[in-house]
Amino acid sequence: MSSRIISVILLVIVLIASASCRTAEPVIDEPEKSETEIMLDAFFSESDIFSQSTTGFILFDPETDSTLYARDKQRFFTPASNIKAFTLYAALNMLPDTLASLRYEVRDDTLYFRGTGDPTFLHPELNNNNNNKTYEFLKNRPETLVYNDAHFKDDHFGSGWPWDWYPQAYAPEKTPFPVYGNMMRLNRQNVALVILDEENPVEPSFFQKYLEKLQWNGSQIELVKRDLRENKLTYVPKSDTISRVQNMPFVYSPELITDLLADTLNKPVYYQNSEGLNFSSVLYDSPAKPLYIRMMHESDNFIAEQLLLMMSDKKYGEMNTGKAINHVLENYLTEFQDQFRWADGSGLTRYNLVTPYAMAGLKNRFLKEYGEDAVKKYFPAGGRSGTLRSWYRPSQGEDPYVYAKTGTLRNNTSLSGYIYTDSGRLLIFTFLNNNYIVSNNAIRSEMQNALHLIKHNL
Repeated sequence: MSSRIISVILLVIVLIASASCRTAEPVIDEPEKSETEIMLDAFFSESDIFSQSTTGFILFDPETDSTLYARDKQRFFTPASNIKAFTLYAALNMLPDTLASLRYEVRDDTLYFRGTGDPTFLHPELNNNNNNKTYEFLKNRPETLVYNDAHFKDDHFGSGWPWDWYPQAYAPEKTPFPVYGNMMRLNRQNVALVILDEENPVEPSFFQKYLEKLQWNGSQIELVKRDLRENKLTYVPKSDTISRVQNMPFVYSPELITDLLADTLNKPVYYQNSEGLNFSSVLYDSPAKPLYIRMMHESDNFIAEQLLLMMSDKKYGEMNTGKAINHVLENYLTEFQDQFRWADGSGLTRYNLVTPYAMAGLKNRFLKEYGEDAVKKYFPAGGRSGTLRSWYRPSQGEDPYVYAKTGTLRNNTSLSGYIYTDSGRLLIFTFLNNNYIVSNNAIRSEMQNALHLIKHNL
């Protein structure tokens, strides 16, 4: 008998012997599901809308620190503007109540200055320009003004932002010294043929020199278009009946900023890119909380991005979004580091990934550290404020029952926050919906149905 056959026989004998020695596998009983789990299991399984979406969901009780229901809570999803809740938490931990608006150094008869990333300077929706301390400081200083941006170590567009968003009002460039919200504002007239206001076509008026009027050829759709890489504006009047302001981001350059400041301040402003200055003097100007509220209520992407630059500037003396994010992860959100990938402050990029578990965990931490009053201040109220003003309305005479942050990209809709139930409980929830082709409003309506169910039954 060959040695190979003997080896096979011996192997069979060993396998039979080992099988005979095994004990029966213990039967493990599945824990019984709670009424909440049964109710929400039935809701999700019967939902025609959620069956067409990849949906993560978690319902958490902060009083007992327990998860009441979870669906793909450890799976990664694109959160869209829900990421602003992390930006808010980071800002509350890293930035003072009154924000630094300018850093400067005086040498002889020259004042060298640089921005801190503060988004409020001459912003028409954030400041009363007649009371702007930074504006008055620069306008009234007797020294020669020299602008510096050597500390900006970042790209002006966020990581992973689509390139064709460059003319969109929701994606202004990130800059070290924002002016006018980094926007041009084009004023339309309501006439038979919609044209730009002849006396004041664009604000600030500095940008009038970039306008070029073309003839309508019968097919152009956009009234005003901006060139991809420069501030050249082509203007085509066409038939319409709407009168409004059209916001359009401008392209940052040091030369543009010095020219714009000189035009605004009515005095020369020069540029120097030297890194040998200390900028040890600081001008504090902007209250932080109104900025945070606007970022959360109106989902202001510009503010969110600039806040991360401000954190980096404060910590490292240079501006880099990635450095700010890494510092926050390593010092304030260590338990969530393996639960999400964070790439920008606003949520415009699809590079951001987060689990429902991490999103609910942040809301729990925020509630414990800052309390219910802060929740109601910073998070939009259902049916009342911000991006929730048309959704999750309370019954007449009742207080809002949902306080949450929205998040929307194409084929992505998220909602994460707090819900008050009819029994008086305050619960934390997170919806993360990705990869669907139904409308965003269909997803929102189904989330509203789920929250109604929770409100009335828990």
